[in-house]
Amino acid sequence: MKTDKENKMNKKPYVLINAATHGDEEIGISVINILKKLKIKNGKLVFNIANKKAHKLKKRFIDQDLNRSFPGNPNGNHEEKIATKILPKIQAADIVIDIHSTTSQLKDAMIVTKLDSQTKKMIGVINPKYLLCMNITKNNALISAAKIGLAFEYGKDANKKVIEKTADDIKKLLEYLDMINSKKEIKATKNMAPQKTEYFKINKHFSKHNGDHLSPNIKNYQLVKKGDVVAVNDGQKILTKEDFYPILFGEKNYENIFGFMGRK
Repeated sequence: MKTDKENKMNKKPYVLINAATHGDEEIGISVINILKKLKIKNGKLVFNIANKKAHKLKKRFIDQDLNRSFPGNPNGNHEEKIATKILPKIQAADIVIDIHSTTSQLKDAMIVTKLDSQTKKMIGVINPKYLLCMNITKNNALISAAKIGLAFEYGKDANKKVIEKTADDIKKLLEYLDMINSKKEIKATKNMAPQKTEYFKINKHFSKHNGDHLSPNIKNYQLVKKGDVVAVNDGQKILTKEDFYPILFGEKNYENIFGFMGRK
């Protein structure tokens, strides 16, 4: 019978850490700079800067959202070509971690596009405050191509605590996989009480049109009930037709949607 340690992952796990899927998000670069200092005793830890051109220009993307461009197209636009180029790296890794920032009220969230037993095991190791299963992006997000894909959206780019917590939670996983030696590497979450992860499933988005303005009462993770005002447009109220939990909601997060509609 295999021991628990043998069941964790391959004996020499391959973990890919990805940053700048969105070029205007700096947090992944900051986290990678921390993780580069680790001494890896077992397996392989690889770092990837996805959209280098957009990052250099401080733009979210050049032609289209890279995180909606997989599996890519070798004859397509800038992001489709990137997706095709890095797809083999994503597919080769045992675990892919994609690091994002957010300007919405949402924070402390991990995003997955599937919930199989191995993915659940990794979620349990990290124990995020919120777990978002994004069924709506399961076919074209970067992590959707991975064996185990985990996206971190813990908060804003320049927040030092967010950077440290993201790095620490990745270290938890590396320690569990026996890739690094000691818990002393983990600082920001040291001595914190365990938390219960809240799970949300996302199958829909909430559309936004020209002139629509989000109601200030709409808060991420707080239940919106059927008939509540979600937005206004020139005095006209836009009501929801069903109960949902706002996920990644914000006035400027996306061009054509306010965010996603979740269910617990």
